[in-house]
Amino acid sequence: MRHGEGVNRHSGQQNGRIEIVSGKGLGEFASSIRDAVARRAYELFEARGYQHGNDLEDWFRAESELLHPLKVETWETDREVVVTAQVPGFRPEEIKVGIEPQRAIISGKLDPRPPRADAYPSRAPLALYHTLDLPAKVDSSGASAKLVDGLLKLELPKVVR
Repeated sequence: MRHGEGVNRHSGQQNGRIEIVSGKGLGEFASSIRDAVARRAYELFEARGYQHGNDLEDWFRAESELLHPLKVETWETDREVVVTAQVPGFRPEEIKVGIEPQRAIISGKLDPRPPRADAYPSRAPLALYHTLDLPAKVDSSGASAKLVDGLLKLELPKVVR
């Protein structure tokens, strides 16, 4: 696989596929998330009457309004790195996972239409974006991802030296 190509791999236990990508596909999503957070932070700055000095507070508030926080756990064995993340309400096709040699990026965007019983309340964040440094170099060509009952599990084989 060349850097920058997107590859669909193992789907989860629910209908649909979790897309595992490398390269620019995830970078474009990250850019759109940053732009949305920046727009919201500026709106908060405007609402405070353009008062300077609270830019970080505005940024963090904007992130909390737009991005779902993830509870992530990582561990490794002799052969692989395993990552789990709680993503309740997301379907496999709404999640993308980026794998780099020592980093994983979990991103997703809820499709708000039609409203779903398993989704977050209407005012809850509709996107997630989490970057995770891995404890070892992994081989993205053998990576797998599955989603079962709101728990995303990544199995990332270590690079053989």
